[in-house]
Amino acid sequence: MAAFDYDIIIAGSGPAGVSTWLHLHKLHPDLAARTLVLEKASHPRPKLCGGGVMRAADTVLGLLRIRIQVPSVPVHNAEFRYHGRRFYWRQKNFFRVVRRHQFDAALVAAALQRGMPLHQQEALLRFELLEDGIQVYTARGSYRTRVLVGADGANSVVRAGMRLREPHRMARLIEVLTPTEPTRAYEFTTHTAVFDFAGVDEGLQGYIWDFPCLENGSAYINRGIYDSRYYPQRERADLKRLFRAGLEARNAYDATQSWQGHPERWFDPRATLSQPHILLVGDAAGVDPLAGEGISFALGYGAVAAEELVDAFRREDFRFEGYRERILTHPLGRALRQRRLMAAACYRGWPRVLLTMFFIAMGLRWR
Repeated sequence: MAAFDYDIIIAGSGPAGVSTWLHLHKLHPDLAARTLVLEKASHPRPKLCGGGVMRAADTVLGLLRIRIQVPSVPVHNAEFRYHGRRFYWRQKNFFRVVRRHQFDAALVAAALQRGMPLHQQEALLRFELLEDGIQVYTARGSYRTRVLVGADGANSVVRAGMRLREPHRMARLIEVLTPTEPTRAYEFTTHTAVFDFAGVDEGLQGYIWDFPCLENGSAYINRGIYDSRYYPQRERADLKRLFRAGLEARNAYDATQSWQGHPERWFDPRATLSQPHILLVGDAAGVDPLAGEGISFALGYGAVAAEELVDAFRREDFRFEGYRERILTHPLGRALRQRRLMAAACYRGWPRVLLTMFFIAMGLRWR
């Protein structure tokens, strides 16, 4: 039997991957020391995201005794718009808006201080399942490991290598930053995040958002559109047209600005989340289908995955047959199932249900 280079390799150093390592370090420091984290880019790296950090995320980090201090804008009000009407959820420090490249880099820095082995600019290319582990091939070489954790996002190489025959469950998002004057911008002066559901009547299974944020010390509005595609059989909404109309209605459209698009995988409790010697976490497994919230759920996956990994090495059993049940019975899984049920009702096309579900979701905390 050939020796293993690492006991565990985690593909991806976003919140899900780093959280998995940090929780491993908390539960089993020796196992964490034998775990390698791979990152195809180098921190701080560009990352598209609305940047909303919910209280649940800070709770998870607090239990790890980590505090991420990066430029952020506190949000005390959530404004929901539909058919010209406005509804509000008011809560002090409801969430804060960060820039993901800064948040992720700070989280990685905290993990590096605790000894996290990290190879940056080393992309996972493919892997082969062995009798007793996995051979991982990267842009720099290859490694033999007992377990591979896919924390590599919605377009996960790990997930693709599992060759699953399942629905994609992919949401679509477009995002742009528009400069603003913080002393005049409504989102800044009132600390408000806007969720506009005007596009629901035109097939959008989601909303347009306006979040106040800071980039390089300057004020911007992070504007985006989220389409969950919870009902994939329905005709696709014209995201670009709807987004442009939303920007024009806000006097924020600029033809010279380039929009950025990215996918997001949402959670389904029936989906495959593991195979022998393989676990999926974060976007690779699936996050919130209702609002597309990813950061807090990604961090939460790390806690569940670490428990599963420690148990697997204790029992010398790497089939991970109990991983799904562990997720579903954890507060993380219960919250994801709630969000999925809410998304099913919300995007069915019933306006009152839509707004009611969002209000309920905003009031729920899973940590």
